[in-house]
Amino acid sequence: MSRSTQSPPAEDTWEVRKEEKKRKKSSKDKADGKRKKDAASDESPSKKRKREVLPEELEIDVSLPEPASRKEARKAKKAKPTPKPATEGATGDESATKPKAGATEEEKKAGQHSEYGVWIGNLPWSATKDTLRTFLTTNSDITSEQITRVHMPAPSKPPNPNWTTKPLNRGFAYVDFSDQLSMFAAIALTETKLDGRPLLIKNAKSFEGRPEKPKSEAVSTEGGKKGATGHPPNKRVFVGNLAFDVTKEDLSEHYGQCGEIADLHMATFEDSGKCKGYAWVTFEDVESATSAVKGYIFKEPKKSADDSEDDDAKKSKKIKWFVNRLMGRELRCEFAEDSTTRYNKRYGKEKKEGMEGIHPDRMRRIDEGDGPKRRQPRAPGRKVDPRSIRPGAAHTNAQRGPQGIVEATGTKIQFD
Repeated sequence: MSRSTQSPPAEDTWEVRKEEKKRKKSSKDKADGKRKKDAASDESPSKKRKREVLPEELEIDVSLPEPASRKEARKAKKAKPTPKPATEGATGDESATKPKAGATEEEKKAGQHSEYGVWIGNLPWSATKDTLRTFLTTNSDITSEQITRVHMPAPSKPPNPNWTTKPLNRGFAYVDFSDQLSMFAAIALTETKLDGRPLLIKNAKSFEGRPEKPKSEAVSTEGGKKGATGHPPNKRVFVGNLAFDVTKEDLSEHYGQCGEIADLHMATFEDSGKCKGYAWVTFEDVESATSAVKGYIFKEPKKSADDSEDDDAKKSKKIKWFVNRLMGRELRCEFAEDSTTRYNKRYGKEKKEGMEGIHPDRMRRIDEGDGPKRRQPRAPGRKVDPRSIRPGAAHTNAQRGPQGIVEATGTKIQFD
C-alpha cells in the first residue's frame, strides 16, 4: 500500500506567505535605520560648513563711475553700435583708402573727389563698379588710369521678396576723372545702353532738371509772407486734429488766450453732434491769429500777496505759454483762406459789406438771386432703376384705397 502525501490547505499557505513578507519588511526597515544612524555618527564636526568671515572694513573707491542700472544696461545692449570714424580720404568707395607713406601723387589722388566728375543715372540693378568701369573704357577713349573714383551706393532698403533678382545698386553712381577731356568723353556716352537700359550721364555739378524743393517760409505779418498753406496772414485760421469730444466752449476758451474771437465754426456730425476733428476760428485782429498759428503766446506770471519786491522783479518777465495742444493732442493750426476770397470763388459774386467773420457754409441768402442755385425737379416719365429704390419704399408710397365705408353697387347672387 503506497504512502500518499497531503498538501496543506490553501488558506494556511497564504497566511504563511503573508507573515514571511511582514518579517522581511521589518528586518529591512531596521537595517536601513541602522545604516543611517551609523552614517550620521561618522560625520565629524570639522566637516560641517562654516560661515565665511567678512572683512571688518570695506574699501570703496568714490572716484569710480556709478555702475549702470539694469534698465540702462538693457538699453545699452539694444542700442546700435556707433560707426567708426571715417579715415582720412575715405569717400564711400572701397578703393578710397588712406594713402601709404612714400606713395606718388597719382596714387594719392586715386580714390578721392576731383573737379571733373559725372553723375550716371538709370543704371540697371545688375550693374557693378567693374561693369561700369568696363563700359566707360570700351565705348570711349577713356583709360582705366583716368578713372580716379567710382562711387555706387548700395541699396539701403531690403528688396521685395517677390523680385527674382536682388538689386546691387540704387540706380545711380558718381564717377570722377583725372582730366576734363575724360569727363566730356563720358558725358558724350549719354543715352548709350548698358544691359538694355539707356544711361543718363551729366556733369556732377549740374543741377538742371531737378525739381525745386519747397521753401517753408516763417509766419510773419510784417513782410506779408505766406504761411505753410500758401494763404497770407489774415484773421481766420483753420484748426485740425481736434478730438471728437471737443466742444465749441472748449475751443473758444483755449484760443481765447490768443485774443478776442469774432466767430467760431466747428464741423459736427449730424447724428451725434460731436466734432468732426476740425474747425475755423476768426479773430478780431491779425496779431491774435498769428499767435494761434505760431502755437504760443507770452503771459505775465500770476502775483500773490506774499511775494516780495525781489520776487515781483523776477516775475515781471513774461513766460512763454504754448497753445498748440488741446486734450493731449497736437493741433494743426494754419492760416485759412479769407472769407471774402472764398465767397467770391464759391458763388462768383462780390461779397457785401457786414459779412466779415461769417463762414460761407453758414451764409443765408441776403437778397434774391444770392447763394447757390437750387436743383431742378426731376423730369416726369424718367426711367428709374429698381435697384436704386430703398427696401420698403415702393410699398410705402403705393396708392391706398379709401378707409371709409363704401356703398355697395353690385347685385346679390344666390346659390342653390
